[in-house]
Amino acid sequence: MKQLACLLLLFCLGSHTLLRADNVSSITAQDPIVAFWTWFQQHQNRLRQFESDPGKYLQEIHTQVKKIGDGLTIELEPPQNGIINLTFSADGDQELFPLVRSIVDKAPPIKGWHFIAFRQRADLSRAKSMQLKVGTLTLDPQSMKFFPVVTGDTLDIIIYVKGLTQANYADVSYHGLLLLDNLLGEYDCVMKVRSYDFHPMPAKKEELDTLQPLLEIASYVDRFHASRKPR
Repeated sequence: MKQLACLLLLFCLGSHTLLRADNVSSITAQDPIVAFWTWFQQHQNRLRQFESDPGKYLQEIHTQVKKIGDGLTIELEPPQNGIINLTFSADGDQELFPLVRSIVDKAPPIKGWHFIAFRQRADLSRAKSMQLKVGTLTLDPQSMKFFPVVTGDTLDIIIYVKGLTQANYADVSYHGLLLLDNLLGEYDCVMKVRSYDFHPMPAKKEELDTLQPLLEIASYVDRFHASRKPR
């Protein structure tokens, strides 16, 4: 009888353990973000070596991120003072912004890692060195200009580019938006400007005098929205 009681006790303890494991598995299956961070914590020491083969490690992390949702991208930066920045991006897709925020909000504290929602603005020195090749045309923010179109509290922006034609408009606008993503930061580029358009650079001086240097677009957007905040 005593032996039977012991067997029953062991069975109950084993069943309880299995139930708890099933619960954890169920929670993880229901929340792919939790599953991602569980995976990341298990592999984070190895992932710190990403500079040895950046493409391989980025692909490995991105494969796990895709399980959360399609359209998400990531960026890894070399460590600074022992800290690696891992950026989660919606690649400019506004519908994915809440998901990006949720990923970073649920990130566990992991020593040596900093998790960032959305691609950040490039500092001025980096912005000055950015150039994008579009066919025979080079998009250089130092030679580009912009004109703000203000309608009440809404901001639209026209970007002026030397060498823009009807033939290269689609390519220039696509790469131009990539440039703006860096100059403004992903979130502000999408959320603080309603629309963008691209025009050829005017030849007349009086028209040029009404335009502003593209490198100043971030400070303009900041001032515009700051002036409309309730005091």
